Amino acid sequence: MPESGSLVGDSPHYRWWALTVVMVGLFLPVLDTTIVNVGLPNMVGSLDTNTDEVRWVITAYAMAFAIVTLASAWTRTIFGVKRLYLISTFVFTFSSFLCGLSPNLNAMIFFRVLQAVGGGLMMPLGFTIITEAFRPEERAKAFGFFGVVIVLAPTIGPILGGYLIDNFNWRDIFFVNIPVGILSFALTFFFLRKDTAQTVVPFDFAGFISLGTSLAFLLVGLTEGQRWGWTARFVYECWLVSAVSFWIYLFTAFRVKHPIIDLTVFRDWDFSAIMVLNVLRAISLFGRMFLLPLFVQTFNRFPATDAGMLQLPASLIAGIFMPVMGHVSGIISDRGKRLIMLSGFILLASAQFMFAFLTQITSFYQILIPQLVFGLSLGMVNALLSSLPQNLVERKHIGLASTLQSNMLQIGGSIGVAILGNILDHRSASIYSEYQSHVTRGTYSVQEATQSLSSRLSEGGHLFLFPGRVQAELSSLVHTQASISGYNMTFIWAALFAAMGIPVILLMRRFSPRGQDSTQREGVIAE
Repeated sequence: MPESGSLVGDSPHYRWWALTVVMVGLFLPVLDTTIVNVGLPNMVGSLDTNTDEVRWVITAYAMAFAIVTLASAWTRTIFGVKRLYLISTFVFTFSSFLCGLSPNLNAMIFFRVLQAVGGGLMMPLGFTIITEAFRPEERAKAFGFFGVVIVLAPTIGPILGGYLIDNFNWRDIFFVNIPVGILSFALTFFFLRKDTAQTVVPFDFAGFISLGTSLAFLLVGLTEGQRWGWTARFVYECWLVSAVSFWIYLFTAFRVKHPIIDLTVFRDWDFSAIMVLNVLRAISLFGRMFLLPLFVQTFNRFPATDAGMLQLPASLIAGIFMPVMGHVSGIISDRGKRLIMLSGFILLASAQFMFAFLTQITSFYQILIPQLVFGLSLGMVNALLSSLPQNLVERKHIGLASTLQSNMLQIGGSIGVAILGNILDHRSASIYSEYQSHVTRGTYSVQEATQSLSSRLSEGGHLFLFPGRVQAELSSLVHTQASISGYNMTFIWAALFAAMGIPVILLMRRFSPRGQDSTQREGVIAE
């Protein structure tokens, strides 16, 4: 075995082996963001719990994931990247096995937290491994291939989860991680190069606890706000704890020598802008994954599996274009990269806007065309958005950039689902009140609708229910139309969030590492 500690440690193609290792490994935690949701209804009876309590299977994972991610850069200095990635892969895989065996809800939540410890370390470590294996000018190409995992895994999750539950058992949504986890562990052990030792610095306990608490309660507030309402006391308490904890973190961050998150990286406007763009991308991606299946299941009567399949066209198009755009991004100037980013966000906003015209009788092409545009937009922006955070910081901050990127994607997804869900509820209620105010007996359209409903009920032998049944049917029709209009307005808001990225891109100064003259580079630098 080579001295480097890897079977391919001295190979000129090592970087591609490293990318393969990460793609296989990170498929699992990304898949877990959606596959478990499908199994929640089936867990209620098996774990002897109720619908409200079982949601903590998701919430506990999100909280622990966000907190553990913060410690990944520091933990790396203790174990090294390879050893820590092996440990985190083992923890994730073994805890998945324990989740599948959980006898009750408390055990399930505990093992899910343990699973999040593994996944929360794997995600930023994976970004770091890819970044350090590739040269700056090749990172966009590498992340273009890796982006296939980020896009496809959440899409496959509901489809695979639905299939396993329908044909086998809900516990198999955890057991399916085991063979892939074993493969990931073996690939990491044999092919990932041992990294050099780093200087161990004191751990920022105050920053870790305060910022971790802030992130955890932020995510809980966003999750529970959709269920209990945004004016619920518990949700306000979550906001309060999150805000106070964040201010405590800010107070301590500038008073310790080695903070858990070095805020000086945000002095670079271009790095800060990329973080904002990552949040906006996550809002659009996870917002669509939340809104579109819900719409077609509610109004178009799609089964859950078919609703999940609707996500595939966009994911496949994105998977095709991401490697291509990643390669192109590595050989063009900053002006070309800006043009790609602008085009991608314009298409992203356009796709969301096209979804705003869905109706109760939606044709195949009304869904397919926006999906293809959406996939093309992700294919254009994902490679650059994934590689730029690490390219724009100093080498010593690569691990930190990976941590921040992972957190921004998770927070952006939670914010997107929460904000768009809130807009959907409020707009639907507001539109219903407006429509209802126009439903008066004197208008011709209402008289015509009432007469039509009366005729239908008469044919069915329901004359004794007049006029209450007619009024109820009419109210139901108004509610349905108001809900559809609410979805349409929410998709327009989703388009506006995507459009917010356009001025941010225009204000960016650079898309390449400092000192790299990208305007004169005509191809990837040779080995």
